[in-house]
Amino acid sequence: MQCIIFALGTMTALLLCLSTVSAEVTLPAVFGDHMVLQRNVPLPVWGTASPGENVSIALGQERRMVVADASGRWLVRLAPRPHSDESIDLVVSAKNTVTITDILVGEVWICSGQSNMHWPLKLADNGDVEAASSSLPKLRLFNLAGNPYTNSHEFTEEELKNCVPERYLTGSWAVSSPAVAAEFSAVGLLFGRELLDKLNVPIGLIHNGTGGTPTEAWISRETLSTNPTLKPLLGNWLENELVSSFCRNRARSNFLSMTDQEIVSSGVRHPYHPGFMYESAIASLAPFAMRGVIWYQGESNTHQVALHDQLFPLLIDEWRRVWGQGEFPFLYVQLPSLEAGVQWPEFRESQRRALRIPNTGMAVTIDTGDPRDVHPREKREVAHRLALLARGLAYREDIEYSGPMLQTATFAGKNVRLHFSHTTGGLMARDNEALMGFELAGKDDVFMPAEARTDGADLIVVSSLVAEPAAVRYGFAPYPQCNLVNGAGIPASPFRAQVN
Repeated sequence: MQCIIFALGTMTALLLCLSTVSAEVTLPAVFGDHMVLQRNVPLPVWGTASPGENVSIALGQERRMVVADASGRWLVRLAPRPHSDESIDLVVSAKNTVTITDILVGEVWICSGQSNMHWPLKLADNGDVEAASSSLPKLRLFNLAGNPYTNSHEFTEEELKNCVPERYLTGSWAVSSPAVAAEFSAVGLLFGRELLDKLNVPIGLIHNGTGGTPTEAWISRETLSTNPTLKPLLGNWLENELVSSFCRNRARSNFLSMTDQEIVSSGVRHPYHPGFMYESAIASLAPFAMRGVIWYQGESNTHQVALHDQLFPLLIDEWRRVWGQGEFPFLYVQLPSLEAGVQWPEFRESQRRALRIPNTGMAVTIDTGDPRDVHPREKREVAHRLALLARGLAYREDIEYSGPMLQTATFAGKNVRLHFSHTTGGLMARDNEALMGFELAGKDDVFMPAEARTDGADLIVVSSLVAEPAAVRYGFAPYPQCNLVNGAGIPASPFRAQVN
């Protein structure tokens, strides 16, 4: 049987194809030397063999046997284990034997998104210092890198061969060292290092972030096709105005010498194409046991806020469904400040609305942006705020893990009373300055500067320029000057509200 890579749609299809050619037992690439297994949950182990073949699985002292199905696929779920710093081996045997060594048991997180998640530690502020202190035997890193990377260049003939989900991402597990850490996601590495320090259990990080990828690339085409609003994303992609112009223009520069017809007939797909990253980076990982996801993405979807309102919950729902681990924590970064981010205030509001989804957390980074660079180099604080969310939501530590979040806005005469959650230590301005960043508007929807003062756990907002407020907003600009924090020093999310 011949296997034509371009004709295959998913990693599963590739594995099925391989199983008909070879009788050898195989496992996905996520199973490798130095990996970390998630503690205290059943542990799925899966792969391929010859149809009907007996497959033996041994993890430490645990032994299991399974028979590959008619397609050659097999899966077992091993018993939950407590965390362990003592390495064990995984041995899978059929006609051949695969042995994976130096496995620890602890906490596993997936680090996903676009370029600000992909951004390597070596290019972040103080990256050389951070990397130098990253010789950590209990921190294990699985760095999936895309080839070709989606910067502005024409893909070579060899690179075009990798423009299918089955071949695009490659990587392997490694023990954290200065050299390994320098190439890993800065946000992911610093997040994992803080968890290691606080939890003192092995930490495994799986990074698959890829620059420029839109949300729809991380959702399966099948799921997108069931949503009437999102289904049009699948059609005539390079000419589709629902897709950001950045994504389409970048794809055209990468496929510069190919006509649209040649692109379709060749079977190649761009990493920004709907479903591509799901097939490459998610279908190949699930259902590998893990604790949760950290996500830093959105820049490629700011042009269509209404679509993001549907895309993002759909992504979270699908990932939770394919992993089969219930409502695992999904922690994400709200976009920071950027002077050129025209639609960013509205997009940040879309991200704030996503907190309605159970067991989600949002790291506010409005104070960490760069006015002219979509890639702010300050990554430590971003990672720290994600780690606070993980400690509070996933590990139930009794800490303040979020900045103030608007709950209600009450309009009464000239005043607007704002009530917040996450007000540990009170509401205040950073650095003891006057509160700023607040605006009020009347029924004319013309926003004017406003003053804010604390009143117990609430804020009172008033403006001499607005006699009868009908709307209030805070930090609602691409690069706002705003400074509301709680007693833990965590910034409030930008917001807007109006009279019902």
